[in-house]
Amino acid sequence: MDHTTLRAAVMEYFRSQLDAGKLRRDKLGPFSEQEKESTRGALDLLQQGNAEYWKTMGSQFARDELNRFFSASGLPRGDYDAQIPKVLNEIRLGRIGAFKEIAEHGERLEAYDFSEPRSEPLAAHLAAAHSHGVASKVGAQEPAQKAQGPLLSQLFSDREAQALRAGEWAETVRKDYASWVHLFLELAGDRPILSYQKTDAREFKAVLQELPANRQKYTETQNLPPREAVAAAKRHGLAVISTNTVNKALGRLQSLWTWADKQLDETVPDIFGPMKVAKKVRARDEADPFSKEQLQTIFSSPLFTGCKSERFRAQPGNTDMTGTSWFWLPLLGLYTGARLNELCQLRQEDVDEEDGIPFLHLREGDDAQRIKTGKARKVPIHPQLVDVGFLRYAAAVLRAKGADRVFPTLTQGPNGYFSDRPSKDFSNYLKTIGAKTEKTSFHSFRHGFKDACRRGRVMPDIADILQGHSLHGMAGRYGAGDAPLPVLLEAMERVSYPNLSLQQVWRHP
Repeated sequence: MDHTTLRAAVMEYFRSQLDAGKLRRDKLGPFSEQEKESTRGALDLLQQGNAEYWKTMGSQFARDELNRFFSASGLPRGDYDAQIPKVLNEIRLGRIGAFKEIAEHGERLEAYDFSEPRSEPLAAHLAAAHSHGVASKVGAQEPAQKAQGPLLSQLFSDREAQALRAGEWAETVRKDYASWVHLFLELAGDRPILSYQKTDAREFKAVLQELPANRQKYTETQNLPPREAVAAAKRHGLAVISTNTVNKALGRLQSLWTWADKQLDETVPDIFGPMKVAKKVRARDEADPFSKEQLQTIFSSPLFTGCKSERFRAQPGNTDMTGTSWFWLPLLGLYTGARLNELCQLRQEDVDEEDGIPFLHLREGDDAQRIKTGKARKVPIHPQLVDVGFLRYAAAVLRAKGADRVFPTLTQGPNGYFSDRPSKDFSNYLKTIGAKTEKTSFHSFRHGFKDACRRGRVMPDIADILQGHSLHGMAGRYGAGDAPLPVLLEAMERVSYPNLSLQQVWRHP
């Protein structure tokens, strides 16, 4: 085993990760105290010794790290098979150096520093690597990189710029793409697009499936590289991201690869497809519809019959809530089956009328309006909603100065959705009035509406159109995927809840 060549290869292996880490830190600014503590913890773990570190991280982690290293470095693995512990030690030492350099870089961001970047240990190792022939290897890669296409980071930058110019991506979508692309770059390194293989995609998927949820929010995983965050999450029993989130991340990367294939002269293989994870449960099993008892409890509670105040809305009183989103969102959920955010984001012009039929126009508009499927739909307003006074409420909002939304007090949450706060608040309200179970939430109205359509013998395709589901089978292959408003109204009038009375619910004046 040529130890000098190995060390030079390890330095190159961590260089792209280190550069990417510095760029991220430049955007984020100095380390927080929690991040510093997390970094110290990671270094302590790395510095406890070679055998101890890899035992803590696990044999599968060590195998994955070796596979990534030999794949990225191009070193013939067979030449090092007899010295694997030494290879792992060099990788560990390289990671220690990278961690320390990132920590130093973070310290420089805390004060004005006009000196050259203080990376003497890394610079010295790189100089040694170049003096032993690795420089010629690295220099020779430049023409090869051109033949293998542009770097992934550059491609994503180009895609991002195009999407923003064309108005394709809302800010939340842009951030989501950036988050998953940067994670992939952390794991696989920033390389020419054509150099990535299916193994890179599989390793990305494997890490995703064990990645802790909200890893930057917890001291145990904050600021750790992805694989170390996975190991820390296992040690502390932290929850991992959902199957839906894993599939969304894989879809984002696949979409970028598909776009790249259209831009380059060379064919870009779809290394991310098919790769999505099958759900372990049906959508219906993820949430229950409300029972008849729960529905009666909800719509007989103070929010709908008179409460003490908006703050104390679960306590009986004389406060009329018919002018608030609190009052209308559950009723709209019950009689439209729409998603909560579709209702929260309604603009005044989305309450409309055609041929005497009042309807809600659920559609995408500005950056703040989005539909899960992207396809707009018209949903007739149920007679029960008219009876309780929803149209009178909408007209009153229309007359108010400065209001352009049906629920003007709602604001966008951190992820860009108007439903963030209402979703949490409604769940808390259910708990307070004793109507909450583990598998019920606002989304339960959507399941209940589907059941009400079945009870009313609404044709499945029409029920799917009302709820904004994609049509299946031949119905999904032919036609525009919608129906005339009179047909939809006739279906909507079949939707009822026989065991539910709204006689006690206050009417909007």
